[in-house]
Amino acid sequence: MNQKIILGKGLADLPFGATRDEVLKVLGEPEEKDSVDLGDEESIAWHYWDLGLSLNFDESAAYGLCTIEVGSPEVTLFGEKLIGKSKVDALAFLDQQKIGKHVPETSRGISYPDVELTLWFNGGEVAELQWSAMD
Repeated sequence: MNQKIILGKGLADLPFGATRDEVLKVLGEPEEKDSVDLGDEESIAWHYWDLGLSLNFDESAAYGLCTIEVGSPEVTLFGEKLIGKSKVDALAFLDQQKIGKHVPETSRGISYPDVELTLWFNGGEVAELQWSAMD
């Protein structure tokens, strides 16, 4: 599987909007599935722990793929591997990519709302990247 992030579009082999059947053809059965009631809609998550990959299929998106979260060090964004980079280095690199300003998400995360990208940190290093389809 090609683990190149394409902001707003998905991963190279997994485009946003893909059906669960289409994802099954690419990745096979997930190791874990769960469903979350978000109050006004349902979200189904598929976890591929060995790949460091979680996928969300939301009711509001007709249960098409709408959010991807990765923790695999092989994933690239703008040709750069960000998982494991220091917070300072990752933000310096991304701020040069003209994707808008970053804003604090929580004490563990920084988001780039213009491109629906969030970086999650653990111990001062990038642990996961999460991004969604853009309207």
